[in-house]
Amino acid sequence: MPLNKEGSSSLQQRALHQDISIWQYLASLWVMPVMFALIQLVIRFTENPLLNGATLWFSLLNMSIFLVGLVAAAWWVHYPIRVAMKQGKPEKLEHAIRLMPWRSVQSFGLMAVLYVLYFLLVIGLSFVVADVTMTLRMIVALTLSIVFSLGILTPMLAITLTLSWLSKARKRLTLHQLFINDLEQNHTYHWFIRASNRPWLIFAVTSLLPVSILALFSALMLGSQDQAEQHFVLMQAVVLFSALIVGGTTLIWVTSRMLRRITLELSSGLNFLRQGKFDGRVAIMMDDEMGDLASGLNTALQGLKERDNLKDSLAIASDIQRGLMPKGEPNIEHYAITGFQQSCFEVGGDYYDYIERNNGTVWLVIADVAGKGYPAALTVANLQAMLHALANAHDITLLDAVTYINQSLYQSLQGGRFVTFFIAELHPEKHSLTWLNAGHTPPLLWHQDGMQYLEATSPPLGMLEQINLSTMDLSLAIDDALFACTDGVTEARRAAGSEMFGEKRLHTWFGERNQLDPSVWASSLLARLDETGFVGRDDDVTMLCLKRES
Repeated sequence: MPLNKEGSSSLQQRALHQDISIWQYLASLWVMPVMFALIQLVIRFTENPLLNGATLWFSLLNMSIFLVGLVAAAWWVHYPIRVAMKQGKPEKLEHAIRLMPWRSVQSFGLMAVLYVLYFLLVIGLSFVVADVTMTLRMIVALTLSIVFSLGILTPMLAITLTLSWLSKARKRLTLHQLFINDLEQNHTYHWFIRASNRPWLIFAVTSLLPVSILALFSALMLGSQDQAEQHFVLMQAVVLFSALIVGGTTLIWVTSRMLRRITLELSSGLNFLRQGKFDGRVAIMMDDEMGDLASGLNTALQGLKERDNLKDSLAIASDIQRGLMPKGEPNIEHYAITGFQQSCFEVGGDYYDYIERNNGTVWLVIADVAGKGYPAALTVANLQAMLHALANAHDITLLDAVTYINQSLYQSLQGGRFVTFFIAELHPEKHSLTWLNAGHTPPLLWHQDGMQYLEATSPPLGMLEQINLSTMDLSLAIDDALFACTDGVTEARRAAGSEMFGEKRLHTWFGERNQLDPSVWASSLLARLDETGFVGRDDDVTMLCLKRES
């Protein structure tokens, strides 16, 4: 962006200055002197009594005074932009351009009032010097003609040309990253800027007022018997009609082109949405309802871009989290070990692992972090890193490892978050298992004597700095099987209603399927959930399976 707190490079500064220079603004007002000159010609060539006896220099003097007033008014309107350009701050420049419509009303309105007074004074003096008799009807007709042409139509056209120039300038300024966001969220629009008011203003200037004045002219003519008086009133009607044709046509033409320019810009924003080009932005070309719509489109495009970036980030995070999971099952003689995870979102808070230690044992881990999304995924990454680091430490016991993990999680977790955690250390040579359950869904152990729940012996990790932890030991006979899962299984809901799958149905399923190979347990359980209508799974589903084989 060429403007910043430190200013801009001279090349960029010149390019920006050319886009909004005073000379470009003055050039956009070329219709004004042309319309004034045409009115002067109409007055002369219709032998209007208004200029009877006046020489050409009088018309040139009027034209010169009009041009001086027009340039002075335009110079004052544009002044804040020149000041902002010198300061080199984009906020100042945007604010200065937003002030320009109201300054144009003040400046061109004052110019019109002064010029009407000047014109009436000069004409009045000319009539006195030429000893021309002016009747009341002639004075009324003359005043109405001058007030409408110079006091209403002229400033209205100047203001409209200013708005049109501003819309084009603001479009060009989008190349410098200006007017693509609304810096003044709570600003209010002047009545003449509102899109809903502009048709009424055009109707008043091009139809209501001139038709009413022409009707009054007709009444003045019909009520007079003096031919000179009738001719004077008729000539004022010709002047007014000529000004209306030139100025009104220009007014409608400029307004329609400005509206077309704005609607095309809004259409480009819709095309950005349709084509998925969320980097695109729409220029806010007018501070009105259409400007609000353009600002809304930019907000939508920015939000979709952020969402698109977040989607890419989530995909990367999902790949990273999958990388934290085991790459394959450990090859342990006489044992089949497998795991399964199905995330509800791109990243989740479930975790399972089997970590082979140097002493020949294997840590079997399954955990569920409270919450979802990035915070839970970060906790999973932290937990995985700690477990692998602790597993490589010599002579560390399972109890010491979990104690360290609890203290670390207590320091890092915020907002009452916690981790339900089950870990078992398998001793393949002894065919034994040392396990610890910290608030996790009780795993199921099947053996010949029946089914056993490995109930929690302590609260979840990370809730308290000091908790009482204890481990339990058990022996594994041939065909003994262990199944652990997260609450995404037991809390699966029916499509209609709030009934959960529950531990009882899980117990029944495992009693029927524990003789199968552990590699098919996950697909079997998911099929059971679907068959029984428990398809409402709004949490991650994770399973850890172990079986001693013959």
